[in-house]
Amino acid sequence: MNHTPAVSRLKALADPTRIRLLHLLEKDELAVGEATGLLGMTQSRVSGHLAVLREAGLVRDRRQGTSSYYSLVPDGDARSTWDAVRDTLPGSEQVLADRARLDELLERRRERAREFFDRASEKWDDGRSESLGHHAAAAALGGLLPRDLTVVDLGTGTGAMLPALARRLARVWAVDASRGMLRKAAQRTAAEGLRNVQFVHADLESLPWPDAGVDGVIANMVLHHLENPAAALREMARVLRDGGRGVIVDFEAHDESWLLEEENHRWAGFNPAQVGGWCVDAGLTVPDFVRVPTPDSGRWARLEVFTAGFDRRPRR
Repeated sequence: MNHTPAVSRLKALADPTRIRLLHLLEKDELAVGEATGLLGMTQSRVSGHLAVLREAGLVRDRRQGTSSYYSLVPDGDARSTWDAVRDTLPGSEQVLADRARLDELLERRRERAREFFDRASEKWDDGRSESLGHHAAAAALGGLLPRDLTVVDLGTGTGAMLPALARRLARVWAVDASRGMLRKAAQRTAAEGLRNVQFVHADLESLPWPDAGVDGVIANMVLHHLENPAAALREMARVLRDGGRGVIVDFEAHDESWLLEEENHRWAGFNPAQVGGWCVDAGLTVPDFVRVPTPDSGRWARLEVFTAGFDRRPRR
């Protein structure tokens, strides 16, 4: 018998395990293996429940290397159905315990990322980062300058862009979640006598600025490292003044699994439509996309890099 989408959603929500999964996915995207560990079930059983939820339109999945990641749909009829059902459910100690384990898992993720970048900071500029950074930095600057701005360099890394920015702008805030990277960036600016750069240790999904507090933001080769790029874009929109400018530089979607394994990439690049949708949802304009030259040989040559320039739409 064929079921209407509404009936299929309600049937999918009739299972307590699937309810537990939706509570988890409401907070963050999870790989199948992560969900398996959180629920204490076999992978085949969890995969079966996720397949039911996907068929009902309640979750979506994406492939990343050899892994599949699932997330709750952000809007639409299926999300409205889940929201309505969730609000009628009684409190559950099991769900609270699942959430506590999820918090621990997410903190371990963040700690692994911090440890990776702290270890990598000493050799970050040896070849790979700079091979892409020169062109990318110039393209990003073209989206912002010349103007007398206060600009935030998000995920500054070792500060490859800071000298060029600091010489042209009134103030630069350099933000990174890795203290090791910030130390290297501070050494770079000190060696060049730059005094208008301030360093901030923070996650890009939770920036320590008030609303409409800066003129410009740059996210140069950083979104692919983040757990939640859409949340970072919402933060960019929040801290930008109305009419403020932003530039993203990143990889287009690719199949280079070595970047996920060797370089701690969380995302295998992005489709322009995906980034554009995140920007619009965050309160930014549709970005202008421009391709950036990459090296002529070697494995980096197999990648495509883009810049995406956008404005902060006026707040209502």
